[in-house]
Amino acid sequence: MKVGQARELIGQAVTDAVRSGFANWFKTMDYATHPAPPPQFRAGRERAGHDASRVPEVPAARVESRITDGEPGMFFTYKAEYGTEPLIQLSVSRTWARQVAATGWAVVEGLPVVDVLEWDHSVAPARPARVRTALIYADYDAGMHGWRAHADNQTCRVAWSRQGSASLVMPWDEPVGGRPGPRLGEPVTVERAHQ
Repeated sequence: MKVGQARELIGQAVTDAVRSGFANWFKTMDYATHPAPPPQFRAGRERAGHDASRVPEVPAARVESRITDGEPGMFFTYKAEYGTEPLIQLSVSRTWARQVAATGWAVVEGLPVVDVLEWDHSVAPARPARVRTALIYADYDAGMHGWRAHADNQTCRVAWSRQGSASLVMPWDEPVGGRPGPRLGEPVTVERAHQ
């Protein structure tokens, strides 16, 4: 895969995540029946960005990338109120084009991969064992901006099925002290040491 194709794949994955995030928020918050009010602070003029009674159209994202000597990551923030295409800015290592894009690892489980931090060499060819990715959050904020989305850079372990399918293990799902980590929303029991 060429770098341009990898960028397109990342752009599509992020666009899909924003679209489904907006749709899920709309459904979860029951905005079809009880829409939120327009945001108190509105910087943009695109009315669809301030209308909680329907999910706004999200145009295809544009992706730019640059090489960094620092930590790889993805900067992404989108506000529908501006009426522009989402812009994704990738900061990637010098090896990203060869090790990630060219080998087809630009997107894993629907999320962009900005770097492979560890490789699994127990198979040939080697496959990612730990990656730097970006989680996409999308919602409606009645306080500021209305429909909006952003990225949160995370480091995740890659789990492999026997069939060779990859899935990302979120940091909060990693085992803690030899036991599985708590699931989101699950109560946590804290054991105290005897004093």
